[in-house]
Amino acid sequence: MNNRYKLTFEYDGTNFNGWQKQPEGRTVQDVIEKALSTFYQEQIEIVGQGRTDAGVHAKEQVAHADLPSLYSLQRILRAMAGLFPEDVALVDAKKMDDDFHARFHAKSRIYQYRVLERQSPIMRNFSWSVFKPVSVALLDECAGMILGEHDFINFCIPPDISEMTTLCTIQQSFWRKEEGVLIYQIEGNRFLRHLVRRLVGAMVQVADGTLQFNDFQQLLVTQPARRKAHAAPAKGLTLMSVSY
Repeated sequence: MNNRYKLTFEYDGTNFNGWQKQPEGRTVQDVIEKALSTFYQEQIEIVGQGRTDAGVHAKEQVAHADLPSLYSLQRILRAMAGLFPEDVALVDAKKMDDDFHARFHAKSRIYQYRVLERQSPIMRNFSWSVFKPVSVALLDECAGMILGEHDFINFCIPPDISEMTTLCTIQQSFWRKEEGVLIYQIEGNRFLRHLVRRLVGAMVQVADGTLQFNDFQQLLVTQPARRKAHAAPAKGLTLMSVSY
């Protein structure tokens, strides 16, 4: 007999080719499935709430799996601590109803992006160093425009399926500064590929004078542009939490 579990993972995405399992490259999903399959001595597959790109990190990435009812939650957590590499951890496991779905039942996701105006050896894998001063006031003005529902066609790699929408509803969008680090936080009902990175890239360009504020507005409110917004590096982005 199997039980459905909600599994929450933390990982450093530096040495991963993204979340989703693929024929080439090391992925988070593949590492997790191999560890679970080793523990249960049978093939285990997991379903994530969404993907993260190569180099993107997660504090709380959620997935679900149907696991044999052989072990307690604490036993599962201890076993994964021994089977996972040091850049992945299972931080929580909860037994759920059989119809729970990590992706379809998620109501919102929160991401953070970290920007530095200087070089930082300690933060090099978890932030984008822009090496120039940026205007926090302009960052805030841009962030406020992102709130609400928008068609983000100019800030994403469009979905492979043509019928899928590029509309997203954003509930949080703001910048703050902590100990010299500029942190952008965004919460939305869904996220398109490269959406947060392109939003951050464009906002930073406005704030350092590379891009005009009006150009940012046009990317946000007009039809598909010939040139999309600039994407910030993946390493500064972290999935913080998923709400259900």
